[in-house]
Amino acid sequence: MDILYISGSPRKKSNTDFLLRTALSITGGRFLKLADYEIAPCRSCWVCLRTGQCAIKDALSGTIAPMLRASDAIVLGSPVYFNNVSAQLKTFMDRTWFLKGDLKNKIGGAMVVGRRYGSESALTAMQAFFLKHEMIPANRGVCGIAYQTGDIEQDLEAVESAKRLAGRIHELGKMLGHAGEHPKPQAGGNESREGGLDIAG
Repeated sequence: MDILYISGSPRKKSNTDFLLRTALSITGGRFLKLADYEIAPCRSCWVCLRTGQCAIKDALSGTIAPMLRASDAIVLGSPVYFNNVSAQLKTFMDRTWFLKGDLKNKIGGAMVVGRRYGSESALTAMQAFFLKHEMIPANRGVCGIAYQTGDIEQDLEAVESAKRLAGRIHELGKMLGHAGEHPKPQAGGNESREGGLDIAG
């Protein structure tokens, strides 16, 4: 089962990454940090509607798209910024329209880290992404409370929720026929643990 963990946190040593890696340590898979790649925003040029290919040639269309297509499950993680996901993750999500149909029936997992407010709307944005692509949301998502680097380790409920999400992905994988050995965790991106900076307060 190929599971891709995608971090929308721009910070190194992020709390968001810590939660993602907690689940990854159970399921195996690949870790990708969007801040390590140059990804341009969608131009709304509609070329993909005519050709099925994105007109923008960058890391998303070249490097990341094949990883998305090959995955059985995609887990998104983001700090909460202004009651929403980070700019990095929102840009990523907007750009995936050229993959319409390619992500159908893949498992989707969502994780957010914030201070208190805005987590629900950030999770809603991720769930909307899954539903738009006709993916299968694993559960309602993981909400962590943190601010300073390393704070997330004190949120034991969030850590346990990340572990439960990992278990749910395994369960759905078996139901969907993705049996067999799970890939070992692979290095990638920054080893990080960062907090969701809830700018909106």
